[in-house]
Amino acid sequence: MIVGRRGRIVAGLLSLLVAALVPLLLPVGMQNLAIGGALAVSVLYAFGVLSVVVLTGYVGQVSFCQATFMGISALATAALVNHGLNYFASAAVGVALSFALGIIVGIPALRLRGILLAVVTVGVALSFDYFFFQDASFGWFNGGLSGWKVEEATFFGLSLNNLDFDHLIKVYWLLLALFAVIAVAIVNLHDSGSGRRFRAIRDSEVAAATMGVDLTRYKLLAFGISAAIAGVGGAFFPLVEGAVTHDPFSFFHSLTLAAVAVLVGIRFIPAAILGGVFLQLFPYAIAKLEQGLNHQDIGLTWFNAVLGALLVFQLIVYPDGVWGSQAKQMSHALTRLPVARRPARAVR
Repeated sequence: MIVGRRGRIVAGLLSLLVAALVPLLLPVGMQNLAIGGALAVSVLYAFGVLSVVVLTGYVGQVSFCQATFMGISALATAALVNHGLNYFASAAVGVALSFALGIIVGIPALRLRGILLAVVTVGVALSFDYFFFQDASFGWFNGGLSGWKVEEATFFGLSLNNLDFDHLIKVYWLLLALFAVIAVAIVNLHDSGSGRRFRAIRDSEVAAATMGVDLTRYKLLAFGISAAIAGVGGAFFPLVEGAVTHDPFSFFHSLTLAAVAVLVGIRFIPAAILGGVFLQLFPYAIAKLEQGLNHQDIGLTWFNAVLGALLVFQLIVYPDGVWGSQAKQMSHALTRLPVARRPARAVR
């Protein structure tokens, strides 16, 4: 019989393979501009789902302002590009601002946990949503009600002056490669000493402190890393859309990111890319169905209803998330496969 550890390794490799094949095969045979944009945005949202996986799945901290971190980075990047800074430097500043805001939001986590911490992050998200992202007093940052239109900028040869299908597919592959690099880094973090301390905090803060884990340092670090990952997704919104408004970064989107992360598997990195695909392409499919049925303004309602029903079903049938439960079943099945064994050597 295959030993349990070997089965888990093989199951993990197969899971990564499946997670890689889905986004790789999605663009095959597609030449539609709307689909190209939806594919690229799905990877951006995958960064948001991944940030929830890191913060909640790894460290056990609750946050309902991940879309806020994305918005800070997106608006900062667009504002700086419009003020003459090159796109790469602008994106780096945007991610750094998200990281800093994550550290600030993480300060209450030093004394709060559970529902109280969740309420604090809700307050942060609503404050940014209704004031900093929309108020005309912050027009220098949010670009006003119409947001920022990003033009005359390039990023690794990708020009924002020509947002055609070829541009969007190239951005899609670029974002997918960047996501893979960050995912591998997070996997390495999980297996490192810091990762073990993160998991100790998730399992029991009291026990972690007893073992000598610096709760202040690692909680703030977790919030900062999570916010930076979300910020990476936000920084590339202008590269995909050519413009940035506050709409994709509302409090509702933060709730949706958390819900999708729970649905696909909040402790599993490969699930993040599938969560991003679901979050973007499923509403697109509903919109196409809406057109076929000649209905209007039902897409968001349908998406919310279906997502809610799927969450109830998942929590009952797949408590570890759809991805996590399937990966466990695969691992269990692999442990039951017979393998050839070498004959025992005679002892002389």
